[in-house]
Amino acid sequence: MRITGDGTTYRGIVASPSGACGFRAGEEVLRATLLDDSLAGQVRVCLSGKACGAREEWSSAVLLVGERSLSGALHVEAKGCRAPVGRRGGIAFTRSGGGDGGRSKQAAARREAARGLLQDGGRWLAEGNFEQARRRFLEAIEADASIPEAYNGVGVTYRMRNDLPRALEWYKKALTIDADFGDAYYNMACVYALAGKKDLALRYLQIAALNGYATAGGMDEDPDLESLRGEPGYRALVKAKM
Repeated sequence: MRITGDGTTYRGIVASPSGACGFRAGEEVLRATLLDDSLAGQVRVCLSGKACGAREEWSSAVLLVGERSLSGALHVEAKGCRAPVGRRGGIAFTRSGGGDGGRSKQAAARREAARGLLQDGGRWLAEGNFEQARRRFLEAIEADASIPEAYNGVGVTYRMRNDLPRALEWYKKALTIDADFGDAYYNMACVYALAGKKDLALRYLQIAALNGYATAGGMDEDPDLESLRGEPGYRALVKAKM
């Protein structure tokens, strides 16, 4: 995909057709507006499924702009349809691929060690010892840098210290590691709401809620989302989840 824009609005067109969706070179597949460091808009996806009555749709999406990638999630509106994205709507565009996906015994051992450190960090977090929890999460990342929960955990420790910029930084890292990691969308929505960036907060909250990462009750009980309560978009989202 080739992306062009004017600093505010962006569009993406197919550069090299893959055959996966049948889109032709030059066809538009992305329409978005830049909000902070996220592209909010629509992504054109092909659909499949026995009960699916449509071949494609423009799905609502939010994509975090990284140095070499766009990562985020979209929500398919068409009932009974699925798109070629992650299990919970995750989607990523990268400038280059990597690896063959294989895992050696050594890599598996590192992941097991990282999981143990992650659990240890979770216990420290539950006890309110945020610095000790952060150390464990960072050690987990050092052992295996591919676990999004560890990055998210670091973000939570900063959020609990009310360091919102650093919390957001680590939530974004979790999302770039795994575009299907739903906690990152919800946590980012909370930070943006606390920072007064309502448009971005609602965008990320919408993706979190529509893809099953948030409930109506949970949103209404979360004090981090207080600034959004009077927004029409928020009320519509809560109503849709009831």
